Amino acid sequence: MVIDEGYFVKYLKNELTEEETRKLVAWVKEKREHGDFLFSLKEAYTYLNYEKDRKEADTEREWHRFVKQEGLPTCPEAGHRVGWSHWLSYAAVALLCLLVGWQLNRLYIDRADIGVPTTLETEVGQQAKATLPDGSTVQLNACSHLSYSVEGWDKQRHVQLSGEAIFNVRHHSDDIPFWVHTRHCDVQVLGTCFNVSTYEGESEDVVTLKEGKVEIYAGENEGMPSVVLQPGESFVYDNRTHAYRVERRSLQQAYAWGEREIMFEGHTLEQKSGELFRHFGYHFYISPELHDVRYKATLREESLTEFLQLLKSITPQMRYEVDTVNKTVTLTALKTSAS
Repeated sequence: MVIDEGYFVKYLKNELTEEETRKLVAWVKEKREHGDFLFSLKEAYTYLNYEKDRKEADTEREWHRFVKQEGLPTCPEAGHRVGWSHWLSYAAVALLCLLVGWQLNRLYIDRADIGVPTTLETEVGQQAKATLPDGSTVQLNACSHLSYSVEGWDKQRHVQLSGEAIFNVRHHSDDIPFWVHTRHCDVQVLGTCFNVSTYEGESEDVVTLKEGKVEIYAGENEGMPSVVLQPGESFVYDNRTHAYRVERRSLQQAYAWGEREIMFEGHTLEQKSGELFRHFGYHFYISPELHDVRYKATLREESLTEFLQLLKSITPQMRYEVDTVNKTVTLTALKTSAS
């Protein structure tokens, strides 16, 4: 797993949340080198802080407190630590940030060399961009997961996707196809720009082609012919019936999330509830009286409160209630009194 570099700074300053601590612990357990790295980082940070008062750093005690609290393996052996403390006393504290990036990069390169999949993961409200080994790029939407193995990339290009991503695929000189594998479909590419949406819980999986050419194989329909998309076309897979169709959809809407926008083009709130959750981090509960209300609007930088106020200005009979503890928004329609 890829860890946010900001977690290390928070760890050093004892500012990790419970969820961040859980993720950091999982990262440490994943590979021995990760534990060695984190210990060495703590050693360097402790040394620098204590050097100010010319006190002796007690990194062993700090590390044992952490591993005992989280149930991690014991302190790394001396031969496996990164020897930084001799020269860090003369360095600026800011260098720690550079060392974090350099050391993490080395760890992930080593990981790729032995064929362990590289993963990219986003949470609610997050997006991420990455350049793949062949120079192709991918932009990952919120609540998404992408994995691939660098080993043998010059002979085959395969990625596994859960969630949503925009791919810009470079043409390979040897015409080696690029494959995107989802839970129901396999998308074969030669060089193109396209969007894949495959979220758990959504009624449809959708592949929308912007440029180039893709060929799609629907996994639940063995024996059925593959589907070739032309620019501007969308492959729509029904996750309940396992039927699929090809239709033309708005490219602007399909790619709006890449600009951090949510477009309502005659959509109901129910249809957009999943996207709203991934954007705001709140589950939306909508009363049946509002299921048929359709909206035409584009959200850009609006906060949750601003969005709800906008809805109420469009739908005066709407009432909303926000639960910040359980992260829910309940939308109901005001009952009109009989005359």
